[in-house]
Amino acid sequence: MKFFIRTKMMLSYLIMFIFLLTSCHSIADKESTLQVNRPNILLVVADDLGMLDIGAFGSEIRTPTIDSLAYSGVKLTDFHTSATCSPTRAMLLSGVNSHKAGMGNMKEHMAPNQRNQPGYEGHLSQNVVSVASLLKDSGYHTYMAGKWHLGKKKEQLPFNRGFEETFTLLEGGASYFSDMKGLHRKVSKANYRRNGEVVKALPENFYATEYYTNFLIDKIESNRKDNKPFFAYMAFSAPHWPLQVRDEHRNLYKGVYDKGYEKLFDERITTAKKMGIYPENAISAIRPEHIKNWDELSKEEQRKEARTMEIYSAVVERMDYQLGRIIDYLKSKGELDNTIIVFLSDNGSDGEDRSKLPGNDTWLPENFDLSYENMGKVGSYVYLNSGWARTGAGPSKMYKAYLSEGGIKSPAIISYPNMSNRGSTVKDFISVMDITPTLLDFAGVSHPGNTYNGKSIHSLEGSSLKSFLSGDEATPHKENHVVGWELFGQKAIRQGNWKLLWLSSKPKWLVQPAGADKWGLYNLAVDPGETNDLSMLEPEKLKQMQSLWKAYADKNSVILPNWH
Repeated sequence: MKFFIRTKMMLSYLIMFIFLLTSCHSIADKESTLQVNRPNILLVVADDLGMLDIGAFGSEIRTPTIDSLAYSGVKLTDFHTSATCSPTRAMLLSGVNSHKAGMGNMKEHMAPNQRNQPGYEGHLSQNVVSVASLLKDSGYHTYMAGKWHLGKKKEQLPFNRGFEETFTLLEGGASYFSDMKGLHRKVSKANYRRNGEVVKALPENFYATEYYTNFLIDKIESNRKDNKPFFAYMAFSAPHWPLQVRDEHRNLYKGVYDKGYEKLFDERITTAKKMGIYPENAISAIRPEHIKNWDELSKEEQRKEARTMEIYSAVVERMDYQLGRIIDYLKSKGELDNTIIVFLSDNGSDGEDRSKLPGNDTWLPENFDLSYENMGKVGSYVYLNSGWARTGAGPSKMYKAYLSEGGIKSPAIISYPNMSNRGSTVKDFISVMDITPTLLDFAGVSHPGNTYNGKSIHSLEGSSLKSFLSGDEATPHKENHVVGWELFGQKAIRQGNWKLLWLSSKPKWLVQPAGADKWGLYNLAVDPGETNDLSMLEPEKLKQMQSLWKAYADKNSVILPNWH
């Protein structure tokens, strides 16, 4: 009798064990299926790429990879960033305005009255949570390669802000090669980090754009078999200055720009209008006085300027090529059909004379070979001038560092499988702050609101574009949606198609734009070049927009710089 009781009990235990084992496998299978069904995310940021520097937006530069994304996804032709890189990147990764995300001003240009003030930490604030942290918490692998520019202390590095595998350049830019030369005399050597650890030397054959690509491919491949989705942040330093390419690519555009920047400007505008990037009746911003006519340049100046644009275009083409390698890899592994790809530039074209940075007038010739023959090679220091930057900005006023449209309007593309409106052009206003909530929405991840890991944080300011992109909503934002900016004492506020703009005559290291130190009111629907100031004709609208700016400044604790 006892034998039968023991046997029955053993059978019961065995059945229970099998049930638990089966249940565990079932749960694991469900979790695996859930992870497989969640989309991979590839976020790609170009550095200082102009609105019309891409083939799909009207350029002669060969960018077949980016163009294919545009035709398989949607082009965003009213996408806005900040006017420089680090404030944009803070907003991109947090979904919060730069004044709350720690980058009310660039650390390099912080005014005395802004230092050590909340929102002006000069690095990605601990008062925001990064999209990488939230995706990692939810089961994503998170990788980053390229430019960080959001803090140099160990706790500020991407490895400690949600990225599990990283290879990053900490500064705004550097040599593309293994010599590790920096941008200016205060940072004469580039600082790279691998997972938070100092990189003392680079491989002899190092070329930044290629190396970043190799790093991301290697990291994605290393964990691919565990069925977890990935978030890969490719932060190209291209085409930021100093513009450099391998020797075999220096002549990819030889002779193309001998005609000068004025003819190129006209050609690009014509093509962009035909493509629907701008309205056919759009009036271009008046050429700034500091940009000389091409015919005013000497033959030697024209020769050097043409070569500069040749090198720039080669840098852009090679960036496109490396992005193509990532996409080809994903396709070969069957991952591309489950990957959302976002491509954007962090601000408008850069046209500032970099020799005028404090100390660069002597530091550059002492540390670089600035000869024509060396342009684009190791040890060169090439940067666009404002004439070429204008060809990238298109009809828009000015370029990088200015809150006019030329500085804050960026090319952007979103592509993902089974898009219902693939190949279309989205002309609605969209902000860089909308990217984080969009990615979280696609990944099925909720933002924690005002608290993260027991600490108070700022809640999202951007909006998810998922419903808009899928066609469930007619517009990405409500009709009276308001977005504001402040940088270097410049001020701007936008509501619908109305924009209020204040360009400043300071700081002195920037070119003083026409119409500085006063408010200008523009209707961007009919005046994308900000050519017609309506402040005198629309006094009530001016007053309303000034009130909106004041509310924005108060909400974000804006501290206008006190320049000496």
